[in-house]
Amino acid sequence: MSLDLKPVQVRLSEEAYAALHMIAEANEKDLGEVAREILTEALMGKGHGIKLLAGRLSRAVTSGRSR
Repeated sequence: MSLDLKPVQVRLSEEAYAALHMIAEANEKDLGEVAREILTEALMGKGHGIKLLAGRLSRAVTSGRSR
């Protein structure tokens, strides 16, 4: 079963591109594959953090109303 992947285009600084190239080469992977893995990991982590904060805020507001 293949994932439904959405296309995204990004522009990287020369330094970021060089780091991406180095990582891809070291892991013998395609640049796009490595970029997708790194971006997905970062986005999922940040998204999870936002969900946790939203849940805490929601509970704080709810508990404040019942006082």
